[in-house]
Amino acid sequence: MENKLILNIQGTDETIELIVNRVFNAGYAGSDQEKVQEHIDELAELGVPVPTTTPTLYPIADYLPTTTDRIQVQHQETSGEIEYVLIRAKGEWFVTVGSDHTDRKLETFSVPMSKQAYPNIIAEDVWRLEDVKDHWERLELECWVTAEGERQLYQKGSCADLMTPGQWKDIFEQMNVADEGNLFFSATINTVAKSLTFAEKYEFEMRDPVLNRVIKHQYRVDMLSAPIE
Repeated sequence: MENKLILNIQGTDETIELIVNRVFNAGYAGSDQEKVQEHIDELAELGVPVPTTTPTLYPIADYLPTTTDRIQVQHQETSGEIEYVLIRAKGEWFVTVGSDHTDRKLETFSVPMSKQAYPNIIAEDVWRLEDVKDHWERLELECWVTAEGERQLYQKGSCADLMTPGQWKDIFEQMNVADEGNLFFSATINTVAKSLTFAEKYEFEMRDPVLNRVIKHQYRVDMLSAPIE
């Protein structure tokens, strides 16, 4: 069964009926390798295997991307993180903001399996990449979480902290994966506290201070009940 997402090109009456083709989660893709190492260290504290080379691309199933505002998980050790998301549609590149919600317990065994465990949440609004490419590094990224009832700033940075779409597009062309319907999650920025938080709610946004606009999304995380035996 195909996964169809209805996306809005912000500031216009245009919509995109995106039939998801292939999906890739990037990892360890910061522009500053010292900050990349900090993120690797965060994960290493949880027992996650350290990558031998960076960046990394993890293919995941095409049914995982969603614009939902609610996901369900099987245990507490899962978390989301803010990322920009590149989308190939209508012969163009678009960008939005998202979260590749990850099973951190499973991640200590297999990073690819942990990426496959839960949905990849994206906002319903998108921008044309062409409209922001000249001021790309000024786009701001911010994520807030609610954990144990307390709302707190979780991540704050900008697209300058991550590899650029131009760098990724070169890689996509080399890999022959720049196809219609493909989505690419950029990898994330560091957390404010330099540690992961297993939260019950995630709010994230990408802000364009030049064109004075913002893309926002949020979702809550619900715990499934224990097995019925």
